[in-house]
Amino acid sequence: MATSEGIKKVCVTGAGGFIASWLVKVLLSKGYSVHGTVREPGSQKYEHLLKLERASENLTLFKADLLNYESVYSAIVGCSAVFHVACPVPSAELPNPEVEMVEPAVKGTVNVLEACLKAKVERVIFLSSAATVIFNPNFPKDKLFDESCWSDKDYCKETKNWYSYSKTIAEEQALNFAKRTGLSVVSICPTHVLGPILQSTTNASSLFVINILKDSDSAENRYPWIVDVRDLVDAILLAYEKHDDVEGRYICASHGISTRDLAEKLKSIYPNYKYPTNYVEVGYPRMLSTEKLESLGWKYRTLEETLIDSIESYKEAGLLQSQ
Repeated sequence: MATSEGIKKVCVTGAGGFIASWLVKVLLSKGYSVHGTVREPGSQKYEHLLKLERASENLTLFKADLLNYESVYSAIVGCSAVFHVACPVPSAELPNPEVEMVEPAVKGTVNVLEACLKAKVERVIFLSSAATVIFNPNFPKDKLFDESCWSDKDYCKETKNWYSYSKTIAEEQALNFAKRTGLSVVSICPTHVLGPILQSTTNASSLFVINILKDSDSAENRYPWIVDVRDLVDAILLAYEKHDDVEGRYICASHGISTRDLAEKLKSIYPNYKYPTNYVEVGYPRMLSTEKLESLGWKYRTLEETLIDSIESYKEAGLLQSQ
């Protein structure tokens, strides 16, 4: 739905987060009018959004609780698309994860979808995670993960991987809702997201790199896939703007690398930080297919560019000392 001036209105949930902030920035730069849902619009933590180019005329922040349908609907009504990015990511262990994490993720998603259906939104882009794809103990280790693969919910529950569990249920709900109602829903499943931050606070994905540069002598040698936040935003916008060619799920990943190799790469660029000297093996490498996303014309930048831009932004924000 366009405004009287012909500018398309779109809504971004959880607008103040790492990924959502970049999405808001790019949407504004492309001429969209953006409704952003946040918990407290007047809070200092959202000042970086108000400083974005064109924010003064084309960004409106809405106070919304995703568990409150009416507050969600008020932000969505009049929008042509909704980018559902908001999701609980706890920083500490939760006493009751099914109530404190799973329920909000699922109920919040349902409220967004119901509001989109009522508001006659053209398309919903649901930001999921590769965590909904790769956690399956019965999946052959030498087989390629693609969009037909789903994490085993029982396994996630047994291993207390509540983030993967909640995201898997929420994504299933979203895609089933689309089948049931005819609402256009596309899900993007990114791997570990790095890249420069726009806000002045850190986030879980950035801490992964920061800790490599200044953590203890020992580290877990994991095998993450990395994608740049700017490339992820490109994928999200492709999923909205390429209407006729887009459906279902899309894995969004760029570079698979072990923690040990990542530390060596960082050391070659920033030799003066303290790097781990001992590694404990955790997990194993997984092969992911991005063929479906790349068929839409998606491209990604080099890992070196992502790492340099990430670290320079951490230093600028005061989250990492210069060396």
